[in-house]
Amino acid sequence: MTTRLPLMLAASSLVLATPALAEEEGLTPEKVAAIQRDEAAAQAKVNEEFGNRKPSEMSNAERGQSIRAQQKEGAKVMEKHGVSAKEFATFTARMTPEDNQRVANEAKRLEDKAKAEKEAEAKKRKGDGEVHIQQGFSDSDPVELESADGAEPSVDVDGSLDSTAGAPTVEIGGTAGTAKGMSRKASRRRR
Repeated sequence: MTTRLPLMLAASSLVLATPALAEEEGLTPEKVAAIQRDEAAAQAKVNEEFGNRKPSEMSNAERGQSIRAQQKEGAKVMEKHGVSAKEFATFTARMTPEDNQRVANEAKRLEDKAKAEKEAEAKKRKGDGEVHIQQGFSDSDPVELESADGAEPSVDVDGSLDSTAGAPTVEIGGTAGTAKGMSRKASRRRR
């Protein structure tokens, strides 16, 4: 009788200490929600690979491949979070209603966070919708991008540049410019 009591106490302490050990190892209701979310994403990825078909619509070989792929992805998720499938199953089976509520709250928070990140990324990719166009180098010194048809092309040179200091001379019109009888558009295509 005396040896049974210590053995029963030791056994009960091991059984009762399991959730506490899981908490110390990092398994919390919040982490359970993250694992469940990652696992659902992995399962959706596998289902997409197999055409999102019901198991009854697959052949036996495809069904077997699908199941093995789902198990493989589930194991990768557990390994990513550093938890064994047995520890995860034991922890989730022993969760209290309060823990289940914490898991639900965390799952909702993770969903909202993912949705906000997706919207921010889409907004960043789209921009503010307005395109700012500046013609020239600055507002005080604009550069003419196109001139009126029939007008002689001109090159505006900033007065602060010294044209005698070895700068190349630009000839407009003669042999260096557009040929007579050729339109400006045709000369642009040749360049």
